[in-house]
Amino acid sequence: MAPPIAPKVNIIIPTALPKTGLSSIEKLKQQIALNKKQEADKQEESDAEEIALVKEEDNPVTTESFGRVWISYLANMEAEKKMSLWVIFRNATWEIQNDGTVVIMLASQHESEMFEEERINAIPFLRKNLRNTNFDVNIKVMSAVAYKRAFTADEKFELMVETNPLLNDLRKLLALDLE
Repeated sequence: MAPPIAPKVNIIIPTALPKTGLSSIEKLKQQIALNKKQEADKQEESDAEEIALVKEEDNPVTTESFGRVWISYLANMEAEKKMSLWVIFRNATWEIQNDGTVVIMLASQHESEMFEEERINAIPFLRKNLRNTNFDVNIKVMSAVAYKRAFTADEKFELMVETNPLLNDLRKLLALDLE
């Protein structure tokens, strides 16, 4: 009997890839950066097309149109779970000026600062949905109350007298002194 013959196996020795000087991680990073750049370019093109379409139309801003778009913007904020901004903007009042500018009246400086942070998202949304590229928003803070702080007994008493002037008469009637 003849010895068994081993099956012929082709062994492929991998050839070294040409060295480009970059590791696979670096190549992956470059590919990701290239993909992001391509996506950004596509987004810019679509934004430019939308702006071109909107510029052709430039509808006037009316109370009804702004009201619809404002409600839509509030719904988007609620869907994005931006609840603190949603509450602030829901409670805000607004009015349209003769030049088409909308004045939004907020209750505090803090709310105004929060709107300024959100302006980057709000203005493009409002312009696109109102179909008006000249649209702008101004903020007006309704309450700029500066609270008086009373530290001494005299200051505290003076603040109480401002709210109720009869306290001073009572103090005199009872012959009381402030300590």
